[in-house]
Amino acid sequence: MSASAKRDLRGGARARPGIVSRLRDPAVSAALAFIVACALAGAVATFVTRQWQAAAEQRFTRRAAALRATLEQTLIADEAMLRGARALLAQTPPPDPAAWKRYVSAIDLDRARSAVIALGYDALRADPAAAAGAGTGATTQWAGLTSTVPENALVETVATRAARRYAAETGNAALAAVPGLANAPPLLTLWLPVYAASSEAQGDARKVVGFAVALLDARRLFEPLVAADPGITVSARIGTPPLDLYTSARGEEDEVLPGIRFRRSDSFVFGGATLTLAVSADGSPLLTGAAACATAILLAGVLAAAAFALLVHRLMRAAPSPAVVAGDARLNEARMMGIIRSSMEAIVTVDETQCVVIFNPAAEQVFGISAMEAIGSPLSRFIPERFRAAHAQHVEQFGVTGVTERQMGRPQRVLYGLRANGEEFPIEASISQIRDHSGKLFTVMMRDITQRVRAEEAITRSREELRELSANLQNVREAEKTRIARELHDDLGQQLTALKIDLSALERRLGENLASDVPARLAGMRNLIDSTVAALRRIAADLRPVMLDDLGLVPAIEWLANDFTDRYGIVVERDLDTDAAMFSNAAASALFRIVQEALTNVARHADASFVEITLRVEGPSCVLRIADDGLGATGDPADRQRNALRDKSFGLLGIRERAHMLDGTVSIDTAPGKGFAMTITFAVHALQSEEAAS
Repeated sequence: MSASAKRDLRGGARARPGIVSRLRDPAVSAALAFIVACALAGAVATFVTRQWQAAAEQRFTRRAAALRATLEQTLIADEAMLRGARALLAQTPPPDPAAWKRYVSAIDLDRARSAVIALGYDALRADPAAAAGAGTGATTQWAGLTSTVPENALVETVATRAARRYAAETGNAALAAVPGLANAPPLLTLWLPVYAASSEAQGDARKVVGFAVALLDARRLFEPLVAADPGITVSARIGTPPLDLYTSARGEEDEVLPGIRFRRSDSFVFGGATLTLAVSADGSPLLTGAAACATAILLAGVLAAAAFALLVHRLMRAAPSPAVVAGDARLNEARMMGIIRSSMEAIVTVDETQCVVIFNPAAEQVFGISAMEAIGSPLSRFIPERFRAAHAQHVEQFGVTGVTERQMGRPQRVLYGLRANGEEFPIEASISQIRDHSGKLFTVMMRDITQRVRAEEAITRSREELRELSANLQNVREAEKTRIARELHDDLGQQLTALKIDLSALERRLGENLASDVPARLAGMRNLIDSTVAALRRIAADLRPVMLDDLGLVPAIEWLANDFTDRYGIVVERDLDTDAAMFSNAAASALFRIVQEALTNVARHADASFVEITLRVEGPSCVLRIADDGLGATGDPADRQRNALRDKSFGLLGIRERAHMLDGTVSIDTAPGKGFAMTITFAVHALQSEEAAS
């Protein structure tokens, strides 16, 4: 390298510290802050101005679209007036001139808001009678402002011929324009076919005998549009080549001080003719407001920039010198190391090569190795071999994105560490990164959760054992109820029946030799036996309905609903759309007991007058729903369950446990005064018997 190049490098090396020192000058920093703040204010003002302009253009577009929609509605209203006139003209016999004039006078076209200024009838030129009467092959009858109707209103032109043809072919109103005389505006006419009354009776196609014609005033058609929106200028054209229908005048200010104008041109077809509506509006007031707003923003930005520059100047003057900063940095580093060493959490810091650089005393106790041995070794030494690849990928991703799922205090999956003696243990960890002069440093805070994991596993195991015990108790209880119900029904019921038979036989054998009070006593004994048998059957049915085993789940629920209605007078509606044969004995018993417990809760707490029971199979799921129109319940499900346990009411808890036995889920929908609805969802395969499943 030449000597001059070396001098240039040394000069550049000296220049850079000079620039840095100038930036540390409070005046230079304040000036830079002022310039940056002013630039930001200018950007904000430009953005606001553009947004204001966009909003003004959108508003003008909506106004123009509304004008077009209003014009279409006005033309439709004029067409409706013409249809009413055609209905009168199509009568048999047709109206005479006096009746027609009375009809038009009743409409009062002068005061009507419609653009129609005259109504008439144009007979078809092929009609011989019309030709004889008119001399020109057409007869035209007008009423209303006949003196103001120009003679060329119905002149045969390309437009009028096209309008007649369009109206005859489609049966709809046709719009035509005829050029005015002596620079007058064009004449607008609406044509609607009039059909012969005898054509349908004869079975022929509808025959056109003439046209109902309406003369429109372009000024009365367009001036209400302009009056409804004074800031709008409207220009309308019709047909090809286009004829100018109407042009609203601009204001004097627009002529003297022309400014920015918004313009929009829309074309639409009505009555077979194309109308072009050109709308424009002066955008100067809106843009003037935008300019005023932008100016205000710039002034506010300049003031804010001056205040910001003053603040930067004061902060730079109050900033400590580099020596003080270095001393503070060493003090902060000493404090940080003190915190790391006294932390109860294991803290390990590694560099970008995954080598340990910090290993605090808590980490020594957790991993069973001293800091002297750990520092400089790879982090993979403390990670089980099967997790090393995934951990390295996670750290690399975290170094690029700064996003990690390993954060203290949040639910996360359990990680595993490796002690020096080869023992694996569960940990929770959070990771963070910083960058210093040597590169990135990753710090991991770990917590040994071996005891907590063992406690959670013990709780989970105990909970599952309790659930199994509860399920077994439910099964044993159900089996015991079935046995007792069978014995009551088969043994004691048969004995009572035999006793009643013996009593009847004894009564017949004694005959008339009985004393006067003996028959009454025998009748009382017979009634007592009958009531005992009925009570026995009721107790046996409450313990275990015989029809649940003999007929299946659906008849058993039907019996339960009828018995509930008889006891409490509450109407129960059933929708049991399922095949009962598909359920196993255990599933049928569980579903029956759930319905029985739900109805018991309704009778005790709901104060309801109507209950709905629904049992449906929907695809792979079976849904059981019991809903009432009672008082409902308050609080969330957890509060209701805690209150039930506190009050020693295990109804809902029993329903949840029975549903859990069949892998079902319970959801409750209730509110004060809105009733109580409970929905239990099962998987169909969990309810099926072995025969149904196969």
